Amino acid sequence: MGVEERESLNEIFETSNGVLFPHGFDALRNGRFRVREFEKAFSDKFSCKHTQAVTSGTVAQLVAMVAMGIKQGDEVITQAHTFVATVESILAIGAVPVIVDVDDTYNIDPISLENAITSKTKLIVPVHMLGNPASMDKILEIGKKYGIPVLEDSCEALGATYKGQFVGTLGDAGVFSLDFAKTITTGEGGLVITNNSHCYKIAKEFHDHGHESNPNFPRGRDTFFFETGSKVT
Repeated sequence: MGVEERESLNEIFETSNGVLFPHGFDALRNGRFRVREFEKAFSDKFSCKHTQAVTSGTVAQLVAMVAMGIKQGDEVITQAHTFVATVESILAIGAVPVIVDVDDTYNIDPISLENAITSKTKLIVPVHMLGNPASMDKILEIGKKYGIPVLEDSCEALGATYKGQFVGTLGDAGVFSLDFAKTITTGEGGLVITNNSHCYKIAKEFHDHGHESNPNFPRGRDTFFFETGSKVT
């Protein structure tokens, strides 16, 4: 870390008393909501409607899968060449990882992908390993053909593009890692991005212990939302 980074850290304490939480501590934060500011800046840069910050890339995938309706017993197809967290997240949700081969891109092989699809397949997770984009045109075509959503694991590819478009923005949702080894770091951290407002709503509330952030209630009496659409105070 250099002078610029140290000055930036000091500024957090000088202007908003070190408050980094995305909500609360209004008397101390002097109107600065840094997490929300970062989410908006990311959405603007990547031309996506919604960005949700979470604690890691692993959690980002877990939150995204919950928001996309993946449940215990569902099959999730991903690739053999990946970081272990991709499969850990699938297992953590109780889903079944289906591992397929890679092609010359060193990412998911579309032929192997299509051959692995069954009636239980509910999600496709291509991984843009080491900043190298997967063959998204073919992957998205297969997803559309079978009515299966695509979640892009872009944890190692923040800023990479595929045919002029940022990876993570091509599928139904994308996830990124912000740990210290990544292109942009928050020390630890991750992001879920999507243009689907319902997916974002579930992701936002699931990562925050179910809080709906209803402005008409204090946080301790917040409302929460069920996927059935009912609301409870």
